[in-house]
Amino acid sequence: MTPCAVTTGFFTLGKCGQMAVAGCPACGRALCADHVADGGLCPECAAARNQFGHPAAAAAYRRRAHRHRTAQEYTDVGWYTSLDTYDRAPFDPGAGADQDYLDDGADALVDS
Repeated sequence: MTPCAVTTGFFTLGKCGQMAVAGCPACGRALCADHVADGGLCPECAAARNQFGHPAAAAAYRRRAHRHRTAQEYTDVGWYTSLDTYDRAPFDPGAGADQDYLDDGADALVDS
């Protein structure tokens, strides 16, 4: 079976992972019984339509509003989408073996 693909968590976001029982009619995302919002939508699609009957939809709305607000404050609407391969490589082990963020030894200045 397919696991639920709804984003959950507070400090660390992750996928729900429970077994899906339906799919969102708007985006096709797999949903478990706990995350089916009004109209059979996923929480993110419900939030985009200003339907806040489900607690996860309200949380999705707050995350969306935060991203929108911070993009305006930094006057960079594309901030979250403008990352290039150099920016993404630290999260993909082995993708950038020649980059300067690799381990340089215990005495290196910026390595942790």
